[in-house]
Amino acid sequence: MRLVKQKKIILDGKHLTVEQVVEVAREGVQVEIHPKAFATAEASRAVVLGLINSDKQIYGLNTGVGANKDNKILPEEYRAFNERIIHSHCVALPPFADKATVRATMLCRLNGFLNGVAGVQTEILTMLKDFLNYGIHPRIPERGSVGMADLGNMAYVGLAMIGEGNVEYNGSNIPAMEALKKYNLAPIVLGPKDALSIVSSNAYSVGKAALLCADIEDLMDMADIIYAMGYEAQGYNPMFIDKRSARNRPLKGQHDSLKKVRECLEDSHLWNCDNETLLGALSYKSSCAIHGAIRDSLYYIQSMLPLYINSSDDCPMVLIEEKEMISTDNFIVTGLAIAYEMMGIALAHLSKLICNRILRLDNDLFSNLPRFLRPDTNVISFSTIQKTISALDTEIRHLANPVSLDYLPTANETEDHGCNTSYVMSKTEKIVDLLYYLLGIELMHNAQAADLSGKLPTGKGTRYAYDVVRNVIMFLEDDDRDLGAEMEKVYKVVREKEIILPGDRRYTVC
Repeated sequence: MRLVKQKKIILDGKHLTVEQVVEVAREGVQVEIHPKAFATAEASRAVVLGLINSDKQIYGLNTGVGANKDNKILPEEYRAFNERIIHSHCVALPPFADKATVRATMLCRLNGFLNGVAGVQTEILTMLKDFLNYGIHPRIPERGSVGMADLGNMAYVGLAMIGEGNVEYNGSNIPAMEALKKYNLAPIVLGPKDALSIVSSNAYSVGKAALLCADIEDLMDMADIIYAMGYEAQGYNPMFIDKRSARNRPLKGQHDSLKKVRECLEDSHLWNCDNETLLGALSYKSSCAIHGAIRDSLYYIQSMLPLYINSSDDCPMVLIEEKEMISTDNFIVTGLAIAYEMMGIALAHLSKLICNRILRLDNDLFSNLPRFLRPDTNVISFSTIQKTISALDTEIRHLANPVSLDYLPTANETEDHGCNTSYVMSKTEKIVDLLYYLLGIELMHNAQAADLSGKLPTGKGTRYAYDVVRNVIMFLEDDDRDLGAEMEKVYKVVREKEIILPGDRRYTVC
């Protein structure tokens, strides 16, 4: 990933989009802070500084945190106390987050700071901006969050900002202080409320959620394309994808999938097909409705995710006009965890659907094509791949099990709720990656079916997808090739979104 200096995204804490998170995280687009948002952050800091000698208990300012909130913190202890928060919260474990996730995390935390309720020193905002623009990426271990703020993950961002720990820079793992010196950046000297505001944030989970949201949107487009390709190869009855079928069914996802499939089949020979059979498996006849249900789950996420990206999860939060700080429960992200748990179940339905389409295609009684898509009876062809398909689906089904309910009370049993948001995101990422394999396998089956049936795709989208896959694997004529290696090739084609027409691509590859 190269840093893109020609374009900059202006952050104001209110209007950051999923698309912009992807641009900054994966494309290296740089960021700037809107002057008004910076001024708001300064005003918020002034409120904090005005309360440092207050006799009123203010959580994390003049009290300890967690179960230690009954400890009093004196003004002369603020720096040491905040440093202790960073060090004591560096409890996460590997594996380490990839570069895109780290960038998305820093971006979401910076944007959250610009909400004006965190009250951190503005040097922290500037350093996060510099980290993004200079490509300095703290090494963030993935394991350790229970979902009530990603404390153990976010602490490593703070550790790098005070010049400790390690960062990734230009592909190398180097000490944070070394990276700071390259750009004459002074380590942050932590003051009142700084450390708590850095660690008590869900930016790690929200950043992962944004990248996942983009990937799932592209995944569903590819699912529609590959389905259309198999439909065309078999010459299925076009009545099942008649646009009038959804006329009195106002479900957005179903309408959108049906529209996408029909667009892929523009100029296809399928529309001249005389197949009027009403028989067939639901996995073929009804895929637009099922794909649509999965899209509806995605649309729910898309409706709520911008609220998490552009709102505060700070506790306590600063009220600038009232010159007060109050404790909140805004660090609770159970809703986001539930949304992605639903998404995992929806994607498991997609897995079943893909697998059943492949198995029906292999079955000569359903497809009217040679069994296992073999070119002649002496070739085993795709028979054994069915075991791989089953294994992948089993793994996805297991990952679809909910985990947001599995937590233990912590902090001396005062923190007795959790939702494991970051782990929900991690397992959903794994589901998406496994679906890339399944869609790739379906893609190679559909290309083989098209060649065997003589119904080569002529649709605008299906022909493009066919040409892409045939550029990496050829028609299977004999059992003389490593099919595992070929599955890896089509997996890469799908993961890198190569089958989507260039003009239709929304996001950068993962």
